Amino acid sequence: MYAKKERVISLLEQALEEMALLEKMSAGIQSPDDFVTDLSGLTAFRACGMSLQYITEIFVKIRNLCGRKFFQSYTEVPWDAVFGMRNFLSHEYGDVDAEGIFNTVKGNIPDLIPVTGKILSDLQSGKLFISDE
Repeated sequence: MYAKKERVISLLEQALEEMALLEKMSAGIQSPDDFVTDLSGLTAFRACGMSLQYITEIFVKIRNLCGRKFFQSYTEVPWDAVFGMRNFLSHEYGDVDAEGIFNTVKGNIPDLIPVTGKILSDLQSGKLFISDE
């Protein structure tokens, strides 16, 4: 069983890996319409949606392990929106649209990557502390 710090480090590394994969999967997508014009676009849409669900689930797991205060120094990210997106993607999947996925993949993920890297670095260096209690 992981100690909490090691578990969170592992989760952050998984999130970064998935975000890199998400960027590769969506590289050819230039507009929301690219998700709906053909089978290739629809496949990318569904893959990106699942990838976003996985990424947001990781941050929910970290919140559940460490509490909301864990993210308080990283105000560049609207964390409540991240947690809310996980719920939306998981429970309202039929209402997920191409524009929402596009805006998140192209607009929000590029901002989330460096913040996630900073959290990971701060945790590894001891600047960010997690109690195992």
